Amino acid sequence: MKDSLLDLAMKNFENENFTKAIQQFEKILKLDPENSEAIINKSSCLAEIGKYDESIDQLEIFLKKNPNDFDALYNKATTLYDMDRHEEALVTFDIALKINPKSSKALCNKANVLVALGRHDDALSVYNRALQIDPKDIEILNNVGIVYAGQKQHKKAIKYFESAIDKKKDDTDSLSNLGNSLLEIENYKLAYECFRQVVKLDPTDFDATFRLGITCNNLKMPAKALIYFNKLLSRDKNNVDVLINKGYSLHLMGKYGRAILCYKQVLKQDPDEINAIYYMSKSTARQNDAKQTCELISKLLKLQFINDLDHDHDHDHDHDHDHKQVHLIEKIQKDSDFKRMRTNANFLFLLKHN
Repeated sequence: MKDSLLDLAMKNFENENFTKAIQQFEKILKLDPENSEAIINKSSCLAEIGKYDESIDQLEIFLKKNPNDFDALYNKATTLYDMDRHEEALVTFDIALKINPKSSKALCNKANVLVALGRHDDALSVYNRALQIDPKDIEILNNVGIVYAGQKQHKKAIKYFESAIDKKKDDTDSLSNLGNSLLEIENYKLAYECFRQVVKLDPTDFDATFRLGITCNNLKMPAKALIYFNKLLSRDKNNVDVLINKGYSLHLMGKYGRAILCYKQVLKQDPDEINAIYYMSKSTARQNDAKQTCELISKLLKLQFINDLDHDHDHDHDHDHDHKQVHLIEKIQKDSDFKRMRTNANFLFLLKHN
């Protein structure tokens, strides 16, 4: 009976019926209070439903009697990580790895903790140790790629994402990660193929659909991008990022009035949304509405200045307060959408005196 109940509990655990699994593990523990499999898996279920403290308490009681139980230590470490208690998680993973130094899953999760602590070089070293044990592990390959992508080393990241895809062609996480890095290095054609494949495999993937739309805009396919953005807005009609990018699709199609309506919808939610203001000013410039464009640019430059001051204050160190402002002005000066504004005295005054 106990074995069949354990099988049933494990099946519920695997099917993410955590509350039911907990009840079944508790029945087993009434019959056999020292059943390690029931204790450890019950603790995992408790963590899955957010009862982290209870999970840790049960594991610590068990570890007092069984200090070298790898599974209990591993579960304790992953739960501490989920609780953002990263230093404690790191110590616990190290204890577990002394017992089983060849556990690629423990090494991978230790590296995840190091990433959370900002120790990226140390994390890469531990990920590589894990890959020496299990070179085909898709999760580890992706995690290494994500670290490199976070460091803007996209060519290195791409190699790892491609390796993960070689192991599993239809892995949506690997394809999305590869698409993101390709998008960052402006390889839009290959990025398009990645995101298109993800959306084909999982039409509900919001982020991949969004990035597919962005990629279409970059490939000068705004009509196609519009289809993707409209699909997303049917699910989340007030999504700021989608509305801005839909507006830009309409802008690229020369439908400036409709683009402006998208930006106004964003600004109704957040009057200080910088991207909406910037892209709206591009559309008003195309409409030859010099007065509205100058008002938007003036507001944009003021907001950028305030944001720069807030950023410097929050980080408690000196910066060149003007560097972002200069970058924004240069961006406006180079933007072909403002070409006709370059003869407008008010526009030139704003750029010169900010």
